[in-house]
Amino acid sequence: MKKFKYLMMSGVVAMLYACGSDSDGGSGSIAGGDGTEQHGLVVIDESKSLIKPYLQKSVEGCFMSGLDFSWKTIDVGVSQMTFKYEFVGDTLVLHSGKAFTEYGAMYVGGTNGNLNGTWQSTLCTYNNDEEETTCYKLCSEVKASILKKYDVTSEDELDAADYEEFEEEYEKKRAKNPCVDEDDVTDVTIKISGDDITMIEKPRETEEKEFTDYMNSEYIADLYEAIYNGDRNAPSIYDLTDEDSASVKKYRKRAEIEEKNRTTTSLTFVVDEETQVSVTVNKINLDRENDKYEIGMTVASGKRTCELNYMSGRVNKGDCDSDNLGKFDDPEKIVTEDGTVYKQVSYMEDSNMDDFDVCVEKILRNLAGSSSAGPEVDPYCTSVKASYKSCVNEYMDYYDASRSEAESYCEELYDVDYYCGDGLAKTAASTTKLSKNKFKQLQRAHINALEMLLQ
Repeated sequence: MKKFKYLMMSGVVAMLYACGSDSDGGSGSIAGGDGTEQHGLVVIDESKSLIKPYLQKSVEGCFMSGLDFSWKTIDVGVSQMTFKYEFVGDTLVLHSGKAFTEYGAMYVGGTNGNLNGTWQSTLCTYNNDEEETTCYKLCSEVKASILKKYDVTSEDELDAADYEEFEEEYEKKRAKNPCVDEDDVTDVTIKISGDDITMIEKPRETEEKEFTDYMNSEYIADLYEAIYNGDRNAPSIYDLTDEDSASVKKYRKRAEIEEKNRTTTSLTFVVDEETQVSVTVNKINLDRENDKYEIGMTVASGKRTCELNYMSGRVNKGDCDSDNLGKFDDPEKIVTEDGTVYKQVSYMEDSNMDDFDVCVEKILRNLAGSSSAGPEVDPYCTSVKASYKSCVNEYMDYYDASRSEAESYCEELYDVDYYCGDGLAKTAASTTKLSKNKFKQLQRAHINALEMLLQ
C-alpha cells in the first residue's frame, strides 16, 4: 500500500541465521529501528556441546495510552533457544536443535575451542555429514560479473534485447550456483562472556546508486503512456524513484510529445499545438537511515495545477507526540507475559495523494478529449492495464521475483496488447470485448494467486 514505508525481509536465507531470532516476540531496536539487540544469560553444556541462550525480549517504540504518547521499552518475556555447537578450525558452527543437523551456520572472529568472544555470521554453511563448507555469493556480485560484457554498471542501462539475454544468463548462473540478495541477508553478531550473551541482528545494507533523474522515471513513462493510450488513471507517485528511460523514449515517440526545458527534476512537454503540461519535483527526501520519505510535486496544464505533499515513515522518538495523532497508523497491540496490553504506533503518513491523483486524472481526461494521439481505446482497456500493472508490482513484492518473471505471470491473466491495442492492428474478426463478468473472473484469479503466495 505504501511502497516507501514498508521494507520487507524474505526468508530465502533463513537457514543461515536460524540462531539469530525468535519469532514469538519483538526485541529492542538499534540504529533507529534498523536492527535488533537482545541481552540475556547463556548456559553452556560442554559435555553435550550444547549452548542455551535465555534472551530478554523487549519492544522499544512509541506507545499510546488514551491520547497520551510516550517513548519507552517494554519487556515482553524471555525466549529460550538450544543449539548444538562445534568448531571447524577457528570457525564456530551452530546447528539448530539439540542434535547435529545436516547444515550449520558458520561464525568467525573468535578463538578455536573457546566460545567466549565476538562471533560474526557469514554467508557460509557447514555440512556435518560430509564435512563440507558451502559459501554463497551475493546476487549483486553475480549480476556485476555478467554486466561487464555489456560495459554497463546497471541492468537498467540495457536495451530490451540485451536485458532479455542478461536475464537468461543470470537465471542460469543462479540455478547452477545459488546466490542471495542483500535484502534477504541479516548480519548476526553473537557476543559471549561467561554466562552473559548479547545477540545483535541487522539487515544487510544494500549499496545502490541513488536515482535522481526523476524526469526519466517510471512515473513519466506511465504519464506518457497514459497520454498515448487515452488513459484516465493517474500514474503512481511511488514510481517516481524507479528508472525507466527506455519507456519514456518509447512513449514520447509514439505520442509525438515534444519536450521543452528538461532537467532532472522538471520538464514541460507539448501534447499538441494548444496543450502543454509541466511536471516539477519540488522536494524529495529519501531518508532510508531513519526510514522517512517526503515528496513535493506539481503537475500543471492550462488552468489546472495539482500539488502533491507526501510524507511517510517509521515513527521515531521525536515523532512520538500527540501533535501527530492524525498522522499515525492504527496502533498494534503488544501483550506481555503477565497479560498487560500496550498499544504501539510504528508508522505515520501525512499526504494529499488521493486528491493529487484525482487532479492529475482530470488533466488526463482533458488531454484524452483534445488530443488525437494514440489508437482507439477498448472500453475495458484502462481497467485491464491498471490491473496488469498492479499484478506485476504485487507479484514482485510478495514473491521476490524479477520484473520479467512477474510480467510473464501476469500476462497470462491480463492480455494488455489484445485489449488495448498498444499500436497493434485489430481486425473485426480478432477483436472481442472483455465482458465485465470475464474481467471480474480475471481479478479474482489475480487475488487468489496472491493469497496462495502469502500462505
